[in-house]
Amino acid sequence: MLKRVAYNTLFFFVVNLVGLIIIFGIFSGGLPDIAAWNFEPKRLTKVFSNNGTHLHNFLEENREIISYEELPKSMEDALISIEDQRYFSHWGIDIRRILGALVVNIQSMSPTAQGASTITQQLARNVFVEEVGNQRSSASWQALASTYARKIREQITSIYIERLYTKQEILTMYLNKVYFGHGAHGLKAAAEYFFGKHVSELSIEESALLAGILKAPNGYSPLRKPERAMKRRNQVLYSMVQNGKLSQSSYRRLRETPIKIQMHEETNSSGSAPYFVEYVRQQLQKELGNTLYRDGYTIHTSLNSSMQQIAEKYYKQEVKRVENNVNQYLSRQDSSAGLPDSAEVQAAFIAMDPQTGQILALIGGKDFGKSKFNRATQAKRQPGSSFKPFVYTAAIDNNRFTTEIIEDNAITLYDQSTGRFWDPENYDKKFLGPMTLRDGLKQSRNLIALRLTDDIGPNLIRRYAQNMGIKTPIKAIPSIGIGTSEVTLIDMVAAYSVYPNKGVYVEPYSITAINDKEGNELFRKKSGDKHEVLRPAVAVIVTDMMRSVMDDVGGTGRKARSRFGFSPAAAGKTGTTNDYTDAWFIGFTPHLVAGVWVGIDNPSLRLWPRQAGSSAALPMWALFMKEVYNEIPEYRNLSKANFDYPEALVTELSICHESFKLATRFCPNKRKDLFIKNESQPRPCPLHGGQNKSPAGSVQRF
Repeated sequence: MLKRVAYNTLFFFVVNLVGLIIIFGIFSGGLPDIAAWNFEPKRLTKVFSNNGTHLHNFLEENREIISYEELPKSMEDALISIEDQRYFSHWGIDIRRILGALVVNIQSMSPTAQGASTITQQLARNVFVEEVGNQRSSASWQALASTYARKIREQITSIYIERLYTKQEILTMYLNKVYFGHGAHGLKAAAEYFFGKHVSELSIEESALLAGILKAPNGYSPLRKPERAMKRRNQVLYSMVQNGKLSQSSYRRLRETPIKIQMHEETNSSGSAPYFVEYVRQQLQKELGNTLYRDGYTIHTSLNSSMQQIAEKYYKQEVKRVENNVNQYLSRQDSSAGLPDSAEVQAAFIAMDPQTGQILALIGGKDFGKSKFNRATQAKRQPGSSFKPFVYTAAIDNNRFTTEIIEDNAITLYDQSTGRFWDPENYDKKFLGPMTLRDGLKQSRNLIALRLTDDIGPNLIRRYAQNMGIKTPIKAIPSIGIGTSEVTLIDMVAAYSVYPNKGVYVEPYSITAINDKEGNELFRKKSGDKHEVLRPAVAVIVTDMMRSVMDDVGGTGRKARSRFGFSPAAAGKTGTTNDYTDAWFIGFTPHLVAGVWVGIDNPSLRLWPRQAGSSAALPMWALFMKEVYNEIPEYRNLSKANFDYPEALVTELSICHESFKLATRFCPNKRKDLFIKNESQPRPCPLHGGQNKSPAGSVQRF
């Protein structure tokens, strides 16, 4: 009898051994090289400002490595209690747990009702390069067979892992590898993301929460599903009691403790200058592809972090101010008027070095987390009167003078594209009669610009705007002169840089250098692409016309001086579209050009309480410029610099203040104005002894 039992036992053992050998032979092929596993995170690509401030990291995984010594006992106890209570006694697979799961699955008539994976198996699964999602969700026999084949390979791999590594090493590798949701790979990233602390500082209930998340990071996220997360955390705490790692009294106390998420400030935000960083990322993605996220580049950008901070400070202040004005207006309106109860005001800002094209500050919207749409580089909006400098540029470059008189009176224009007549108006609904081109630009008179447009021709104005850097389509229609074609802020800022650059366009750029992981320089750029697009003398004269916008009484940009006290030499132009849907201000000094757009994303909504460019956009520009020139040393040292008026390009002549012709010695009231040297000039004043001849070497006109 005993001999028969011994034979049967031996036979059973041999059969099972042969079966295991066969299974091992079938499924051991294609296993990963365990010794070659790499648990180090992929290298970060780091992005820096031009003054060395760390702006952001580009990475494929938000994962940092911890050692076993850093691992809190509470985390080890929580994880083992809920996932693998016999972790320290099994050899990679848990036979008792497998048999128990098999019984449950047979009883429930479901082959996958309960799993039996150990922590070691889960580690193996994490490093397998397989696609198992669809197989798990499918009920087909083929998918089921594939699932079991995968599990067998995991079990074989787990045995190998246990032979090569200690239990402490396996546990550490597992916690460095697993995903906790919200982009956090590994325990260190998770502790920082959810609690803003190092892993060694985790409390028992925090450890239990993180251990519970691992089963389903999305399903048990404390941010998205706090009730489910708390229930799961308490389940982990109870399993710690069952495993002898937590007392009943501690469990009763901790299960009532609310979940307190204290997200790390840097992780919870979108980082520094998020719209600028995303603008940089899009360019790098085209050049570097996915290596951007794993090859550890160092990216040096054009952004000046000090200027960015100044811009962000006044951006928040001014957008809030304009939004309050809009919403106060809406709250006073009759609800039957069909107006919304409130509106969200947006804005965009860019500051750029006109000589190099470096983008020094950029803001594309109020909240990058809510909307990644970059209103500084992507939004196409009507520029309104901020487009008028292109009209006056075309005029000056075609033998017109700043002193030429044009009537600010009613005009009817015919639009061939629509076949309709159009009766345009000024901003203030008034007519001021005859005025000079300088005054027409200074006071932003629509009818002056439109008469000039009609005289010069829309096609010519379009050509100038495009040559100066406007890349969006521009319609050559009668209304082109008052900015009815959509543009981007970055194009407008770049085009305005032509003026202080004396006719040279510089392409804006944001990336100054790229180094590889070894520090080798792969790319360097000191200036954007340059080319002359305008005669230098014309740029000088139009610059001076826009200086009048800022300096002269009646100029639409005068508020920058009178209210905000910005004193360095500057020129610029306001812009306001019909019905106040868009407010603009773009201005420049000899060393810095900046632009502001304010509006509402939905172009059918307007800034209701008549928020023109001078009141909605100019204050942000003026406050930014004033602080830059007061606080940033390199600009503070340049605050007394003036625009350059080279004698070889322009000449200053006396003009009669009554006839606006060249003054004679008999003219009682005179003023100085600029003209292109050795080119056409106005006739002598006919009111005070002038004759119909011009100085030697010059050509008479007007």
